[in-house]
Amino acid sequence: MSKNNWRIGLTIILVILAFISFWDTFKLWTMTEEDRVEMQEKDPGKLLKMQQEAIRLGLDLQGGIHVVLRVKLEELDLGAREDAVDRAMQVIRNRVDGLGVAEPTIVKQGNDRIIVDLPGYTDANRAEELIGQTALLQFKLMETADNANLLLARMDSVIAQYERELKGETTGETAEETVTDDDVTAELTSETADTESSTSDDVVADLLGDDTGAVDTADLFGFDESGPLDEGDYPLTSRLEMSLFNSSTGTAWPMFAVNKDDYQKVSRWLSLPQVASLMPIDVQWAWSTRTEIRNNREVYYLYLLKRKVQFLGKFLENISLGRDQMGGFVVNFSLSGDGAARFAQLTGANIDKPLAIVLDDKVESAPFINSKIRRRGQITMGGTARIEDARNMEIVLKAGALPAPVEIIEKNVVGATLGADSISKGFNASLIGLALVLLFIAVYYRLSGIIADIGLLFNIFFLLAVMSALGATLTMPGIAGIILTIGMSVDSNILIFERIREELRTGKTVRASIDAGYDRAFVAIFDSHVTTLITAGALFLLGSGPIKGFAVTLFWGIVISLYTAFVITKQVFDFRKGYRKLSI
Repeated sequence: MSKNNWRIGLTIILVILAFISFWDTFKLWTMTEEDRVEMQEKDPGKLLKMQQEAIRLGLDLQGGIHVVLRVKLEELDLGAREDAVDRAMQVIRNRVDGLGVAEPTIVKQGNDRIIVDLPGYTDANRAEELIGQTALLQFKLMETADNANLLLARMDSVIAQYERELKGETTGETAEETVTDDDVTAELTSETADTESSTSDDVVADLLGDDTGAVDTADLFGFDESGPLDEGDYPLTSRLEMSLFNSSTGTAWPMFAVNKDDYQKVSRWLSLPQVASLMPIDVQWAWSTRTEIRNNREVYYLYLLKRKVQFLGKFLENISLGRDQMGGFVVNFSLSGDGAARFAQLTGANIDKPLAIVLDDKVESAPFINSKIRRRGQITMGGTARIEDARNMEIVLKAGALPAPVEIIEKNVVGATLGADSISKGFNASLIGLALVLLFIAVYYRLSGIIADIGLLFNIFFLLAVMSALGATLTMPGIAGIILTIGMSVDSNILIFERIREELRTGKTVRASIDAGYDRAFVAIFDSHVTTLITAGALFLLGSGPIKGFAVTLFWGIVISLYTAFVITKQVFDFRKGYRKLSI
């Protein structure tokens, strides 16, 4: 066996490893949508493992969500700002992992911003709620119905006065315009007194009918939706429908149903300074987290809570999703140590009272305390809660609270259709470019060109296998990197072939020409590839997102190009050294 046959053995080993690495990607890419849905139903774990092992598609190829968050550092003490963004990134990463998104991108930008890319995930509303939620879970007691009614009576009076003042301004303007019209009408009437009867008839005819005197009274007696609205003395309570939590002791705790259409108006009234000043310091209003259906109407619930925080969600452990006896969704938890003792003290002292579960100042539910809870409990979700709502609560409680509030300053949703279009165009462009290159090389360099084409195909196959083994993400810039790699690989073979041609023109033998061609071309090829590798390394270290994807494909493409040129095709040319004439 020749001393250079090690190239054959090494290449065979690499081909086998590449097949193993690329197999999951090949199965996933060739799987029909029907087969994928069937596997999702029968064996979702196998499909997830296949997706994790295969080459992942980036946001621009499979669609997804791009979100830019700003951490509100100004709301933190100076000492807590130093690592707040890093801690927020970790919390967001834990939450995103709960969504099951493959290969999410979560990076820091500047001093207070976080970029989150979720490839393949298109539920923008759920992602926004989950990522931007502060997740401060608190347990609070409710205020009694008697105290709530007293407060509402005072608020009604202030809101009614506020509305009357607004209407008074509008009425004044209308009265002024009416007086002006009356003066003009009186002047016109005095000038035409001698024809009063006929003129009046003409005016009525002009206003109410056509030339024939026909009158259309529909507009005169129709309902005027734009007319002034008399709020009366109870503008707030007229929009609230009270429901009561009644205990065995006869005490009642209220929650108020507010029609979804009135939500904005009631919220505006509650935020008025003159209304807020009426609120006792120890109570607060809180809305429900979502709407519910009540008497065939979509309503929000409004709760009057005691402001004092009775318990914090950070003490909850072993959080898991479950169902109660009625089939509703619950989040189970356990307690230990000081948390268990505090919760037992809270529940034991407030048996037969509702305990509001407040997530980010919104009431998730307000179940009654039936007995002292020591070690285990559950958070009961609302009657209209979906599995996604329960899952969201489970995720945010497991991940913990963000160290500071965040705001979403940019949100882009890339649709799956656009991603599929990008894949199709990128794939077609790659195939067309590859076919033209293969054809040109084969025609121009004849048999040697065909050998170079084989090396080029090996180059692409090895590159995809490496990306699959690394769990890399393929993006549009990554596809551009693959196309650039094709060009670099062809360039290497062209340099070698031209050197061999020059040696053959000097009259050297085929063996001597091949050896000289590879030796003399090596320095130029190595220099150009090394400089490209340096550029790819800089892009990877300093770039982010798609730039890194381009850098990864470029880096490994260049390394593999060197291998195919000086190992695979070199081995084939070694077999051709015994030829008397070389087709090149």
